[in-house]
Amino acid sequence: MKLLVTISIVLFSLFGYGQAQADAVNYNDSLITIKGRVIDSTKMMNFYDVMVMDKSIGRGVFGRYDGSFSITVKKSAQIAVSVEGYKTQYFSFANRPYKAEYNLTVYLKLLSFTAKVVDVKPLKTLAELKEERATLEKRVVPQLSGVNAIQSPITALYMAFSKREKTKRMIAEMEYKDQQTEVVKEVLKIYVNANIIDLRDDQFESFMQYLNLNDEFLKHASDYELVVYIKYRYRQFESINARGF
Repeated sequence: MKLLVTISIVLFSLFGYGQAQADAVNYNDSLITIKGRVIDSTKMMNFYDVMVMDKSIGRGVFGRYDGSFSITVKKSAQIAVSVEGYKTQYFSFANRPYKAEYNLTVYLKLLSFTAKVVDVKPLKTLAELKEERATLEKRVVPQLSGVNAIQSPITALYMAFSKREKTKRMIAEMEYKDQQTEVVKEVLKIYVNANIIDLRDDQFESFMQYLNLNDEFLKHASDYELVVYIKYRYRQFESINARGF
């Protein structure tokens, strides 16, 4: 009797193992048919470029104009459904119970892109820049004259040595230099845009330092005088860079 029970258990185990193997074969190799439709939930439309791809073999089929499609693949395959202008969506039936046919509805999602906001400013004209050059002025920080210093010696000493007053003058000087830099940069942008000089964006700062424009020349030079001088200095700048200095 014990022998009979043992034989029955062994046969049952072998049967179960064989069934598991058969299921594994079905999982990996059985063909299935997927019938589906793509839908844009925001509007009614026809689709002329539905593509359904079996990614495991790199082959696919085109859908019909109404968005419907049918494809036969292995059950383990990964399916990609793509339509121009929409996100590609991926599906797999590998972990689902085996059926010869599956129905699939694909709700399309529009592609979206996020870009940084770019502030586009038009180039100023030479006339506008000439006016700005002529009006460049350093902000005046009040200082006592010799007469006032005699009348108010304590105030004079304060103005001469106070850190606060020195800071005011330093800030005024920095503001003036910033104004000059912005005007020169705008002039150079116009020259680059007109192909007068071929200056790269990463060369602007170093070239402006090399120019070292005199304050009075920047304010009073004509457009012709300024372009001749800057073009001459640019040739020198190029020559120095070419020699690797």
